[in-house]
Formats: sequence, structure tokens, C-alpha cells
Amino acid sequence: MTDGIAAIQSRVAQLQGQFTQIGARSGVSGASGQRFAAELTAAQGGQRGAATASPSATASATATAGASTTAATRGAAGTASTAPAHGTAGGPAGTGATGAVTSGGGVTATHEPSKVLGGGGRITSTMREAIEEVDAKFGKFSAIGAWRADGGMPGSDHPTGKAADFMISSGGRMPSAARLKEGWEIANYLKDNADRLGVKYVIFAQHIWNPSRAGEGWRLMEDRGGVTANHFDHVHLSVAR
Repeated sequence: MTDGIAAIQSRVAQLQGQFTQIGARSGVSGASGQRFAAELTAAQGGQRGAATASPSATASATATAGASTTAATRGAAGTASTAPAHGTAGGPAGTGATGAVTSGGGVTATHEPSKVLGGGGRITSTMREAIEEVDAKFGKFSAIGAWRADGGMPGSDHPTGKAADFMISSGGRMPSAARLKEGWEIANYLKDNADRLGVKYVIFAQHIWNPSRAGEGWRLMEDRGGVTANHFDHVHLSVAR
């Protein structure tokens, strides 16, 4: 910054001298050259002021830009629904985790357990263990929906205690870009640990993956007409047992 200011000052002096010489030859007064040099000096001061803008003003601009980006993300469901390739947007197993991974695939929680709706004896031991691991590693969630009498569609695993929904937003709102990224981290973690966790299938952001068709990767599903119905606001896990 100091070198830049010195360079500007040197250029101001140079231009002032040039204007003085031009004035002597063509009738332009030296005072005009000095006024022009003064304008350059004033501009230099303005640049210094912009370079030292207050932190609060910078934070405000950043917040505004972030809000605009979030709004654009919420309005672009097609972009948000794009499943990441393995090891990219979703990241490898463990990316972005809040729990500490230990030997044997166990996870040590760093927060209080999330509230599980329909847990306890109404879910299988496999489902319970998967919930506890995902919650310890990626929670805390606003809620985890497990057993319920009405699964919402034929063949649902919720009434049998073999399904769970890990909520990443509430109120039927499209999650932010950051939360969608976390959702993909959870979904890919479940995919990458499918054998150990007893995964039957995983659904997130209108995409489904299951072990029996693993070679096809994340497959796009039909549009069910809403944020929740299309699984944008939660990661759905069904286990086989």
C-alpha cells in the first residue's frame, strides 16, 4: 500500500511539471495543471479511504452477497438436485463431520443427541445404531423422524421401524447451499458405509441410491411436487433389517 501511494504521489508531481511546461508553450496556465494534479491527489485519497473501509461495512456487504446467493440457490432446485460424483461435492466419508471417528467405524458424539420422533422400541436395532452414528457424526439435527404409523406411501419402511429422516431444514423450506452440501455429505457417508450400516437405500435431493444398483450411482427420481416430497429438506435412510 505504501509503495502504491508513493507511486501515485510521484506521478502527480510528474504530471504537474508536464502541465506547467505545456502551459508555457500553449497558453494553458500552470494553475490549470495544478488543479488537475489536485484532482488526482483527491482521487488518491478516495482510494485510500476505500482500501481502509470499516470492518462493519465489509461485513454488511458480505452478508448482502450471501443472502443473494442463498436466494438464487433456493430458486434453482434443478441445480440443488444434482447429485455429486463420489468424492466431489458430497465429499468422502467423514468430510465435514462434527464427531470424532474412532476404530471400528464408531463415532464419539460432541453434542447432545438429537430428538428422535418415533424411536425407542419401535425401531430395529440396526436402525437405532445407524441413527446414533449419523447423529453423533453430523448432528445436531432439528429432528430425526423414525417410526410412524403412516409411512406416506405404499411400501414405506417407517411403519416397520426400518427408516429414518434426518432433517436439515424445517418448515418445508429449501435448505441453503451449505446445508445441501451437508446433506450430500450425510447421504454419501451412508452410501460409503452401506454394508456395515445395513443400508437398504438412501434418498436425498430427488436422488436415490441402493446397494443392489450401486453401479448406477445416484439415480434421479420423479418430481413429487415439493421440497419435502422430493427429499430436499431431509436425508432418508432405509435399512434392510
